[in-house]
Amino acid sequence: MDKRIENTMNELIDTEIWSTSLYLSLQAYFEEERLPILGFWLNSQARENMGRAHKLMERIFHQGGSVVIREMKRDANRWQMPYEALNELLDHERCVSRQIATFLFLCRNIDMPSYTFVNHLYADRVYVSSVFAELVRTLSQEYRRRIPPSL
Repeated sequence: MDKRIENTMNELIDTEIWSTSLYLSLQAYFEEERLPILGFWLNSQARENMGRAHKLMERIFHQGGSVVIREMKRDANRWQMPYEALNELLDHERCVSRQIATFLFLCRNIDMPSYTFVNHLYADRVYVSSVFAELVRTLSQEYRRRIPPSL
């Protein structure tokens, strides 16, 4: 396995694990805020992240590479309002989407089988991120209009 692909894939594994931690923290926050649908969605995202991390690890092992998981620490955030939590999640989604795009560019130039694998692995995630970004933009517009939180 090309070392650049291996290193970048290991970084993606770290991102998936870190993202899982963020999603679970956000899930707990939204559950406390009595927003169970967002909590449920975040829990499913956390599960999908760990599934992708496992698939990436299997790919590295199958290609004869080494998996290296770094220790990661995430600051415990205490959001004051759901809008703040959603903004952090949106920033995170954008960052991860950029990381995936960069990795796909690297793979396309070095290792087409890895490109196909990663592109397939993240196809649904990129779509969900785009939908989520649109949802947050819509919610932020509604927040600015000061629409009451309950109907």
